[in-house]
Amino acid sequence: MSERTVILTNIWQQVLGNPNLTENSDHFESGGTSLHILQIIGEIHRAFGVEVKLRDVFSHASPRSLSDFLEGKLVPESASGPDINR
Repeated sequence: MSERTVILTNIWQQVLGNPNLTENSDHFESGGTSLHILQIIGEIHRAFGVEVKLRDVFSHASPRSLSDFLEGKLVPESASGPDINR
């Protein structure tokens, strides 16, 4: 599992209040609401410095699916710019 997927899984667990969620846990099947998605979007921005739209999380409702989607939006670590690990 990629570090990005681990971070997203931790965000899901924190926001939804369930430490048993996995990288394949669906947001809505896990009891998530639209308000939770807004919280997830804020945490993603804080963790990665990237803007994610509400519809992106609706369309990619698991940490793994969203991680795959974000792969094309994030700057590779070797490129100049902010380090997402800080």
